[in-house]
Amino acid sequence: MMKKRKTVLCSIALMLFVYNVSAKAEADGGQAGSFLRYGVGARAMGMGRAFVAFSDDASAIYWNPAGMLGAKRNELTSLYSNLYYDSRYAYMGFIMPRPSRHISNKLGRFLFGPSASFGFGWIGLSMSGFEQRTSTGLHLGNFGISEDAFLASWAREEVGSWGIFRWGLTYKLVSQNFPGLMDNDAMSLAAHDRNWSSGLDAGFIFKPIHAPLFRVVSLRYLLPLQIGFSCHNLIQPGWYRDQGEKDPFPRVIRWGVGYRWILKDWIPYSWEYIQSIVGSSSILTVVDKEYMANTSSSTYFGVEGRFLLFDRFHLFPRYGINSHTEGPSYGLGLAFPFSSSAVMKLDYTYGTHDYLIDDNRFSLTVQMGHEKGAEYFTNLSDRVDISEKDMKNYLLRVIAEYPNSYINEAVGKLVKLEDSVYVRRYYSLTGGLGHATWLMQDARDLLKEGNVDKAKKKAMKAVEEYLPVFVQPEHTLNDNDLINFGEALIITSQLEDAVTVLEEIQEPNLKSYYLLGTCHKSLENPDDAIKAFGNAVKRYEQEQDLNSMVTLSLIGLGETLMKKQQYQNAYTTLQSLLKGYPGRLDADYPRYPIFKDNYVIDDAQFLLGLINSRMQRYPEGITDLMTTQKFFPELDLGKTVENKADRIVQILEEKNWSAMEDLILQLSDLYDRSHQLP
Repeated sequence: MMKKRKTVLCSIALMLFVYNVSAKAEADGGQAGSFLRYGVGARAMGMGRAFVAFSDDASAIYWNPAGMLGAKRNELTSLYSNLYYDSRYAYMGFIMPRPSRHISNKLGRFLFGPSASFGFGWIGLSMSGFEQRTSTGLHLGNFGISEDAFLASWAREEVGSWGIFRWGLTYKLVSQNFPGLMDNDAMSLAAHDRNWSSGLDAGFIFKPIHAPLFRVVSLRYLLPLQIGFSCHNLIQPGWYRDQGEKDPFPRVIRWGVGYRWILKDWIPYSWEYIQSIVGSSSILTVVDKEYMANTSSSTYFGVEGRFLLFDRFHLFPRYGINSHTEGPSYGLGLAFPFSSSAVMKLDYTYGTHDYLIDDNRFSLTVQMGHEKGAEYFTNLSDRVDISEKDMKNYLLRVIAEYPNSYINEAVGKLVKLEDSVYVRRYYSLTGGLGHATWLMQDARDLLKEGNVDKAKKKAMKAVEEYLPVFVQPEHTLNDNDLINFGEALIITSQLEDAVTVLEEIQEPNLKSYYLLGTCHKSLENPDDAIKAFGNAVKRYEQEQDLNSMVTLSLIGLGETLMKKQQYQNAYTTLQSLLKGYPGRLDADYPRYPIFKDNYVIDDAQFLLGLINSRMQRYPEGITDLMTTQKFFPELDLGKTVENKADRIVQILEEKNWSAMEDLILQLSDLYDRSHQLP
């Protein structure tokens, strides 16, 4: 009878304790393992316990082990609270995200490489001062109640174009103890005081990138989204009672959605002053939904602001509310550096509560080591000993850390590795006209390959990118953008518009003069063409630049002077080209027009023959034409002359100059048709 009385008293005491701690008896008070329902971390508590989707600190061991991979440094955190009736609640946790990047062993890299994380934690709940009496009222002494959970977590990250999937497991070893509880006969500690059990939690977090259902959303507004899921007591621990029966901890399922609002992305670019004020500030909103057997579902909501006070000092105001345990909670956090590779965080939460007048919770956190964020993944992507797949996955992690200063570099690399279907999405993330620039480079490459139709399509898409910016009253296109825009218009045969664009360049250069001259020549504006080509040649004289643009400008100038029948000037121009310039065009010359053999030296020699013939210096003209065939037999115009060689010799022998005129007209027409814009 005495033993039964003692057991009843202990059970009543424990249920009373758990009832108050859980703060809502009808939800889960009195259930086995209720001490693990209280929650850890002043940050999470300040957000109303809505933390399953963004548990990116050392409390992730408890909330969702997959969240450990969201932490940037090794982290040690602690929480201590005085609760009811001399009860105490404490938590300590340590996590190490991405412990090593140098492990070569396959298994070791899987478990502890840059895609893994692990951590350890402890939760302790204790209460003292319970009186133990016999059935006759004899005081046997005081006893206490304590429950502990020892946690070990591991998580891993899988990456692909679809997104980033993090999953994790937490093994927990729990114990229940009644220190000071006396056996009724021997008046000594009961042999069954401590109760041990173990179980397993699991969770995942998903950050979409190109997942099919999410592709309609710009990356700029998609990357701040995370979706989380956790199952506590997937493998259920439990307390073993006197009869040897196990009272299992209830299985708790929770899913949540979190979104970090990057304030500058939601403010118009024209509001420059407001943008400068908000800087890198953001607001995190999270919503969780929880399900547990024999209880109604619960909803949790939390908000956290992130504001930079001054260099590396951040302020985190918080607010949370839920339908399960308590009224609104209010929190404040402060993070500041105390060394070059360590950060201190102080978090405080005040909770309103039906059963506790002053519910104050404090957490102290130390973050240690070099940050494993965007710079870390950028450095990994630069390694020469990794595969293209690994490089892509590291770069995807960089953009997933949006916003950061390494985004532009990562996008530049990704567009060379990724399927082109994602290029627009990547460049929409970086802003500006990066996508248009990429389209133009693609169009140039297609022209190099001789694929004119595809080049035109790419260039037209580039025009569609540039045009809305250009038509603004005060557009933001710089000179390089204007050159690219002008080139796109040339490829798509919009020459008059190209002239309009190219004439807006503030500091013209060799390329802009050449492109402008090409447009005017094709539009049959010879005076403007001569002026533009002439400026290009003058730029060469000033800078001594011997690249292909000078050669092309001299060819264009010579052709235009011929159109104006200024034959002597044209002859002098082309002779200077033959004497002092490289005859072969470099690989990146603009294909306006396309020189299929990549040489212009045969073109210059050929034009000299046409010029002499137009000036009725037929023998000299024939000599120049035959020189084209003699010295450049493998080039396009050398082959053309070779095909006409017998006819040319016959004309020279017969001195049939009228026939020579007809031949010159044929050769001129052939030259013009082969030198049209693409």
